[in-house]
Amino acid sequence: MLTYAMITGLQKVAEAHRDIAQKQLEIQQDEVKQKLSDKQKECLQLFCLTEGAKNITYEWYKDRVEDRVEGTCMWFLEHGHFQEWLKRESGPLLVSADPGCGKSVLAKHLIDYALPRSATICYFFFKDQDQNTVRQALCALLHQLFSQKPSLIQHAMKQFEKDGPRLTSSTRSLWAVLGDAMHDPQAGSVIIILDALDECAESELEDLMRNVERQLHSNRLNHGKLKYLLTSRPYEQIVSKFRCLLEAFPRIHIPGEEESETISREINRVIQYRVERLAREQGLSSNVKGHLAAQLLRLTHRTYLWVYLVFDYLKESFKKTQEGIDSAIETLPKNVNQAYERILNKSKESLMVRKALAIILAAGRPLTVPEMNVAVNIDESSQAIHNIDMEEEEDFKSRLRSWCGLFVSIHHGKIYFLHQTAREFLLANLPSSTTISTELQWHHSITIHQAHSVLAELCVRYLSIFDSDASLLADSTLQASRHVDSHTFLAYSATFWGLHFREACIGNNDATIAHLAVRISDPDSKVYSVWSKIYWKHRYMSIPRFPLVVASYFGHEAVVKLLLDKGADLESKDDRYSQTPLSWAAKNGHEAIVKLLLDKGAGLESKDKENGRTPLWWAAKNGQEAVVKLLLDKGADLESKDKENGRTPLWWAAKNGHEAVVKLLLDNGAGLESKDKENGRTPLWWAAKNGHEAVVKLLLNKGADLESKDKENGRTPLSWAANNGHEAVVTDSVI
Repeated sequence: MLTYAMITGLQKVAEAHRDIAQKQLEIQQDEVKQKLSDKQKECLQLFCLTEGAKNITYEWYKDRVEDRVEGTCMWFLEHGHFQEWLKRESGPLLVSADPGCGKSVLAKHLIDYALPRSATICYFFFKDQDQNTVRQALCALLHQLFSQKPSLIQHAMKQFEKDGPRLTSSTRSLWAVLGDAMHDPQAGSVIIILDALDECAESELEDLMRNVERQLHSNRLNHGKLKYLLTSRPYEQIVSKFRCLLEAFPRIHIPGEEESETISREINRVIQYRVERLAREQGLSSNVKGHLAAQLLRLTHRTYLWVYLVFDYLKESFKKTQEGIDSAIETLPKNVNQAYERILNKSKESLMVRKALAIILAAGRPLTVPEMNVAVNIDESSQAIHNIDMEEEEDFKSRLRSWCGLFVSIHHGKIYFLHQTAREFLLANLPSSTTISTELQWHHSITIHQAHSVLAELCVRYLSIFDSDASLLADSTLQASRHVDSHTFLAYSATFWGLHFREACIGNNDATIAHLAVRISDPDSKVYSVWSKIYWKHRYMSIPRFPLVVASYFGHEAVVKLLLDKGADLESKDDRYSQTPLSWAAKNGHEAIVKLLLDKGAGLESKDKENGRTPLWWAAKNGQEAVVKLLLDKGADLESKDKENGRTPLWWAAKNGHEAVVKLLLDNGAGLESKDKENGRTPLWWAAKNGHEAVVKLLLNKGADLESKDKENGRTPLSWAANNGHEAVVTDSVI
């Protein structure tokens, strides 16, 4: 058996190898920059999704994962399916395992050490709330791919020259760039690792899986060398999305949840390693050390996460005798949830702890320590910045640790839950009207609506300070960047107040906050001039002129009601697009707002000045099913076309794969064969080209013409589906 000293020695050797590899990568990246033109460097930097070259998010999300203990992860590394996958030139491999069983540790080890260095390795670690979108994943993958294979950046330049910074906002464009790069013979062997699919935004997961499947099929047809390694919890709703891949690529699944005995033996190694380390730190005798190891190894239902939490508990104090160990073992938390409960019960400031945890739960991105320092100290008395009773940053960081213990972690100055299970432990699936309990019972004690409500109030109260504190606005030429630099919580509040206010479902019981939000939404107010410059800066949109447009855009029901009661103009339009409140609400899927506006008599067929697009057109294009139904029930025109290319709501819904919307439109009599003016392409043509199998079935069942050809190349829907590797679409069409 490996001793603690041997394991430590091996880990130091491994770390040295990793450091060398990191240095080589940095040298390689410097060489890449020298080879690229200024325009290509600008494009490459764009995929970082950061302002500077340092602190690239995807990198430190991997680096914050613990290294494996020597001798662990062998259940996977020695598995026949993994060995077979390594030998293949292409194809997927799915690894599933229960929470806390070391999937991310495994993924990190594979990336840093175990995968062949002859391949280009690209990775992304999904993280709920912060790194959870397909857009972020694709940008990270492309940045790594182009950094290691600079010649491939040519596949991004055409789209970059067309769209500029907006390229990174379009997942469709990003998938296309990645697909083109993978078809280039210079790409060689590429391995993509996506960790924690269960933490990907639920609304995006299906699209992610569909595109991975499409890429793999296309790669196989083109004899490419692309491999995907994916990790997830063993949730049926996730694993089921791989059924088509399971049929096409046999033996792609390694279910770690079925390797419990092997994983348990590996957890024994971790326990022995941690006991050795604890013995050295606390000077335990060999007898006491051996007894502690024996007692811990007897316990069942252990996970890597449980071991981590338990050893922190043991560090605090136990009598250094065999009886003392027996007593400590008796009081150990039996599972992760008990450990979490015990951590949070230590603090005597339960209300502040709940406030901090609610903030972390609902945060649109992780808050920095200074931001959290401001946020938890805002209350009704906060009428000016200097009224907020804040500690020095280091003192506050210590207080936060004393409140939350291991339940939260601080990395690179940002605050996170220790693990996804910590978030799940807190989150309650209860009605939004339920109030936050003040009892010391933490499990499932905060609803997501309550958490958003906490942050909505904090953001609104903070922003309102800028409306009343004249000293903050003394200089009429103040720029948004200067505000952000000098006022810690402003950037967060400006960016996310709209989200939190909407998700909190603010109603009549929160009249004070609702009225403050009305003021914040008024383009004529002082505070609007501050937050709006920050919010709209990266959205490539101009600033609306009317409060009702702003409130409808964000979906703020309470604000819309107050404005309508005051007689706000239903047909007010923004300056740039000339879209009405109804168009903005329909476009963004705000069902309650659409209903309010329709009930007040908003114009169904209002069109924007640029392309003549109606509210129904926007709702169908963006897949807003509930809104489409509302508009159809009111008699919206099914065949309204944009001026630019004559495209109908059905045309766009089919192109974008919005199955439920397509069905609604067809059931209401939408024209099957509507064609765009430029190329004569039908809804079926686009659905087939883009691989939207369910939409293709719907259209064919309604009698859509399978032989319709576009004007540009005379290509049929079937030929495009085959060309793009959409096997399921081709099969359905032929049958």
